Amino acid sequence: MSLTRYRYFAAVADHGSVREAADALRVAPSAVSRQIAGLEEEYSAALFERRARGMRLTTAGAAVLETARTVLNCVQRARSTIEELQGIKCGHVRAWTVEGAIDDFFYPALARFSEAHPSVGFEVMIASSDQLVQRLLHDEADLVVAFNPTLHRSVASLAEIADPLVVAVRPGDAFATRCSATIAEIGALRLALPDRTFGIRRLVDDVATATGIELKPALVTNSIESLRCFARAGMGASVVTSFSIQRDVAEGRLIGIPIQGRNLQRACVKICVRKGRNLPPAVRALARHLARSARAYTSRKYESTP
Repeated sequence: MSLTRYRYFAAVADHGSVREAADALRVAPSAVSRQIAGLEEEYSAALFERRARGMRLTTAGAAVLETARTVLNCVQRARSTIEELQGIKCGHVRAWTVEGAIDDFFYPALARFSEAHPSVGFEVMIASSDQLVQRLLHDEADLVVAFNPTLHRSVASLAEIADPLVVAVRPGDAFATRCSATIAEIGALRLALPDRTFGIRRLVDDVATATGIELKPALVTNSIESLRCFARAGMGASVVTSFSIQRDVAEGRLIGIPIQGRNLQRACVKICVRKGRNLPPAVRALARHLARSARAYTSRKYESTP
């Protein structure tokens, strides 16, 4: 039995689509289809129902998926054991993160880790918080740095950094002199918001709904950089995290105005791994390093607060 067949089969089951699975695996859809066809031939059973809107597991497919997960996890444990014997002389870490934590936290911490472990390779991918949790649960990510994620019972948070929401506007904007803002006041602005897979949007929508405010954004995007550009260009105001605009604020290109609301001010970035997984040495070492970096970052932040 080919491990590739099991891996491709599990990817299609997770994504519900051959094309989406192929994109995630970085292979051609035809290669995925061939592996699925080969697996169905080996089991002499249809493993998926082919529908206009994707693929759905049959009863036989669900049984095979359980076996596939077991086999793939056993292989991963064997690799982890070998890496344990080798120490952290080598290894590869799949780290997924929210875009807003890249500049000020993630890459500085990763650079320090890489200095100590130069032979460890990395795969760094950007996604929204909801997508990060799903990647972690499906073992497509080894660890994630997520903003205010909705934590699953199978996800463990190792450390967190406070990252409250702010309204970002260009210096000189009429709103730039404000010390704080309410959701109602934000709703009256020409506004840019992330899409609904982002933790930022979930928090803002919850507060808006609770206060009876209907937000009608002029721009919805899946890119933090687009939110920053929207505000920097003077097109209006963007709701972002304080983390994501620190460089812009330091360089005088944006001003961040705190948004009133307990949940909005208590938002945070979390370093997470999947519970119960036997992490390879390189992954475990980086997870611990990021957790220590998060605690150190928080301490420095409090010390610098007047």
